[in-house]
Amino acid sequence: MSQLLHPRATLAASSLRAPSPSGRRSLRLAETLRADSAPPLRETPPPVSVGADAQEQEDSAHGAITPPEREVFEQALTARIGEHRFHMHFETGARVTCEPTRVRISTTTGFQADRMNRQLRGDLEAVAHELYGSAARIEITVDEALSLCVAADSAQPLPSSPPAPMASLTGGAWNGATVSAAPQRQRLRAAPREESFRRLDDFVVGDANRLAFSAADSFAQNSVSAPALLFLHGECGVGKTHLLQGICRRWSDSAPESNIRYATAEQFTNEYIAAVRAGTLDDFRRRIRKLDLLAIDDVHFFASKNATQTEFLHTIDAIALSGARLALVSDEHPRQIKRFSESLISRFLSGMVVRLDRPDRATRLALVRRLASVRDLALRPCAEERLVSRCAGSVREIEGAIARLVAAAHLDGVEQAITGTLADRMLGDEFTNALPSAPIRLSRIIDAVVQRLGIPRDEILNQSRHQRATRARGVVAHLARQLTSSSYPEIARALGRNAHSCVHAGAKLVEQLLRDDEPLIAGVSTREAIDQLRHDLVRGG
Repeated sequence: MSQLLHPRATLAASSLRAPSPSGRRSLRLAETLRADSAPPLRETPPPVSVGADAQEQEDSAHGAITPPEREVFEQALTARIGEHRFHMHFETGARVTCEPTRVRISTTTGFQADRMNRQLRGDLEAVAHELYGSAARIEITVDEALSLCVAADSAQPLPSSPPAPMASLTGGAWNGATVSAAPQRQRLRAAPREESFRRLDDFVVGDANRLAFSAADSFAQNSVSAPALLFLHGECGVGKTHLLQGICRRWSDSAPESNIRYATAEQFTNEYIAAVRAGTLDDFRRRIRKLDLLAIDDVHFFASKNATQTEFLHTIDAIALSGARLALVSDEHPRQIKRFSESLISRFLSGMVVRLDRPDRATRLALVRRLASVRDLALRPCAEERLVSRCAGSVREIEGAIARLVAAAHLDGVEQAITGTLADRMLGDEFTNALPSAPIRLSRIIDAVVQRLGIPRDEILNQSRHQRATRARGVVAHLARQLTSSSYPEIARALGRNAHSCVHAGAKLVEQLLRDDEPLIAGVSTREAIDQLRHDLVRGG
């Protein structure tokens, strides 16, 4: 099992050796990599172990809330920013302490505190306000005692062999920087990091993701009919990373002897640059190109990084020649990723490219019930309906809403099943979408309806009496009355109508369709269309 080697120790060891010819060639590449470089590599202190008794005594001395509240805060933050970003900031010794009017983040170094202030303060404040109210504030400090504990811990002898820096599965054992079987010292988080990898069996399948799940399931079984390259793309929070991690886990379970690596594109880039600078590019290539499966998340991160794109192109070709498989995830279709080389786009398109859409209503309902069951949260049908309607954008929104309900129920001592009214009170205005944070123009509502329903703009704005045109105008009027202060005559003028009676009648028709749960037009649910349009307009989608 690989052990973590301090980055500076690795560089120091490599500098004692005379560079090989390939190393000298690699060093000449360093200048071309400056445009690709992520933030400079810094020392990362190892995880620190803090005794539960000492931690509780310190928390109680400051009036801190009990440990379950920290867990609720961490879970809500993870749901908001993703597991990768949470691990990046908190797996190096940072500790959360929740108090009645503030959330204190104790870090081990000034660099870590500055980075958290720059990159995470907005998310921390949003979660604190959701859980503890708008008066809650965030304090990010350097804890000297914590720093001393880390310093003492890091004084232990460094391991003799460098790690595989990206998450890997070799012989069924998890190791690496993202998912680690870990040094023997105790971690702050109780759950092993490999458990953060999700399983395909836990993926909620619906019409919006059925094809993607089927492709991932077939790919993970390494069947003969599976493509050599799988490319999943879609909006944030629709389940792409879940499928990618599920592929790695399923592959490892079915073939424990396989050599598998999972990494983000940022990790790949950083390790490639580090290998060039250290003159170990050949070792980097050997590690990557001997794999049975390489899984890369957030491939769009490679945009504008020409040297990294070239290296990744050669990696794809080498893996393909060896008969290995490659699974990739991006927020965009390969053709829509800007500043990407045509050669890479061509390689991506040679595999199976599958899109994941936003979860539909039935899928969101299944997700709400699954997540509530896992968190032991009892919801009435009306509360489930609130969540399904208001969290129309992504799975992460549902996870965040459930985490907030769990926290609010714990704080208020609610033991009975949560009703719709109680859910509205607990979730607050952010989830009820009462009014947008910025004014919405009528023209923007019209554009959103045109795009969602696929109806030509001219057909809505002219005198057409076709059913789809009249109902589309009714949707515009319904949303405009909910999200703007415009009157019916103003809405009618924006739609090119002289009289507002037809616009008023269209809005009433839409309300009737919502009450009766009837389709808006063929194949389009009225309730789902309204939910998605409201989500896009209020949250800037």
